[in-house]
Amino acid sequence: MSRQHKIAIAIFCVGVLLCGIGAGVAFTEFGALAYGGRQILGETDMRTTEIDVAFVPKKDEKTLIVGARAAYAAGIGQVCTDASVPPGTVRFQVTYNGKRVEPFADYEEASDGDTFDRIEFSWYWRGAEDETALMMAAKDIVLQNLKEGKIVSLDTVDVEKVTVLVNPKNEDDVRIVY
Repeated sequence: MSRQHKIAIAIFCVGVLLCGIGAGVAFTEFGALAYGGRQILGETDMRTTEIDVAFVPKKDEKTLIVGARAAYAAGIGQVCTDASVPPGTVRFQVTYNGKRVEPFADYEEASDGDTFDRIEFSWYWRGAEDETALMMAAKDIVLQNLKEGKIVSLDTVDVEKVTVLVNPKNEDDVRIVY
């Protein structure tokens, strides 16, 4: 074996040893991190509002409440009944961040190609916060928490909760579609 081969094997072995040491240090440091909880980015102006949407109940068809993105994000799962809601009305009780979004709901009767009437629930983005500023704030929070030995979940609040209410007489007239 030539001298160059011996030097190459030695360099390879030292490289493997250093990689092993580096991996061990990385796993030790990562194992020492604790979960620091959830932190909210940006400003919040939490509001709760009610949006009433009148609809025309049909005898053999249900009115669909749609808004896949909105429903999924806000955790809408079922329609609840409340006697204080007027008959022929769907009431959305919405808790949202007024700095980022404005919720809305619209009723559309079935058109030529549609079979069902629809009530669409969603929200408009206000665009009050600069996404780049949020990203830089997130970077600062992550780095500060890493210095303290914590990992945090970062989130922005748009719509926190949506409850869909109808009069008990209209319970069978509507359904949620995602």
